[in-house]
Amino acid sequence: MKKSHIVISDITCMKEKFCIAGFDTYEKRMKRLMIDGSYWNPNQIPDAYCEILVNNEEFKEPRDYPHRTEDVNIDFDSIEILQEFEPGKDLANALRDSVSRDIQGIFHHHVKENTYVLQKTKCPSLGAILIPAHNIEFFTEDGKLRARITDYSKQTYELKVSCKYLRDIFEKDKDVETLNNAIAASRYAHCRIGLARKFLMQENHCYLMLNGLFLY
Repeated sequence: MKKSHIVISDITCMKEKFCIAGFDTYEKRMKRLMIDGSYWNPNQIPDAYCEILVNNEEFKEPRDYPHRTEDVNIDFDSIEILQEFEPGKDLANALRDSVSRDIQGIFHHHVKENTYVLQKTKCPSLGAILIPAHNIEFFTEDGKLRARITDYSKQTYELKVSCKYLRDIFEKDKDVETLNNAIAASRYAHCRIGLARKFLMQENHCYLMLNGLFLY
């Protein structure tokens, strides 16, 4: 059975479940790890970012693009954890081959209005950029955590924060000060950027999200 060697990079909230994705160091591409074609339950998610070996399984009904680009089915019981990472420099270095120059580059220049990619667009739905830490700022909108990011093309994006661990920090006191203080104390920010599923039946927009942040 085919195995994947994955550095888990994106642990994101999907209401009651979680989306887990990472960089396959064998195939040099991002993969979204699905269990029986679905997302992970809270008791299945890893305690930390980690490097794993896992068996692949057949995916009988893959989704539309852009998510089809990375979606794979795995055998959850086959997961072997090789090492764990703190969300910092070592993890960013392990993921350096997943980094694009700018956000448009991640999605092959299909981002519209600096906000979304159209459903069924044949492009990646996961990736990353590396920017100076001061190019990212957290803020709130309607009580929800948001991130303002300026990339190397001097384009500014305002993204929903889907990263579980960033949201956990925010939920403690509903204040962005802790997150922005961490940014102020850092030089670089490795930002994981992904696309949400289309939100409404009558809409075909897949919105940009911040799936993770590794500061150093």
